[in-house]
Amino acid sequence: MRRTHLFTVLMAAGVAGFGVVGEVAVRSPLQAQELASQWGGVYTPAQAQRGEPLYAENCAACHNWDLTGNEIGPALAGDAFSARWDGRSLAELFDYTRALMPQNSPGGLSGQQTADVLAFMLSADGAPPGQTEFPSRTEDLGEALYQRDSP
Repeated sequence: MRRTHLFTVLMAAGVAGFGVVGEVAVRSPLQAQELASQWGGVYTPAQAQRGEPLYAENCAACHNWDLTGNEIGPALAGDAFSARWDGRSLAELFDYTRALMPQNSPGGLSGQQTADVLAFMLSADGAPPGQTEFPSRTEDLGEALYQRDSP
């Protein structure tokens, strides 16, 4: 009987669509789908802070310190970035960044480092923070989209 109760509790937690690791909530694919876009709070302030020095070390030389881009790399915030990624999935943005960046070492960042850099980029682009971190695995991003304008 006790085993059945534990199973029921675990299933209820799974149906709720989230888990907690330490002090940080980890988003499940279902929960990411419910957020719909970066405007739903897909990163935490602490994650964006972790991403800033990673961005400075791995991205700024090609995309500028202020994410405005240059002759080497495109803007990673603002109108040009929004126009390029509008309507595309956050999973696609994650996969693109994870596989092809940084340019001098494609795939050189871990999934967590990539997620942290994207959190910093979204923060710089004006997306609001939330209570859960940007996922470090493609499958956990669900159907969430990058949307140019907030809903």
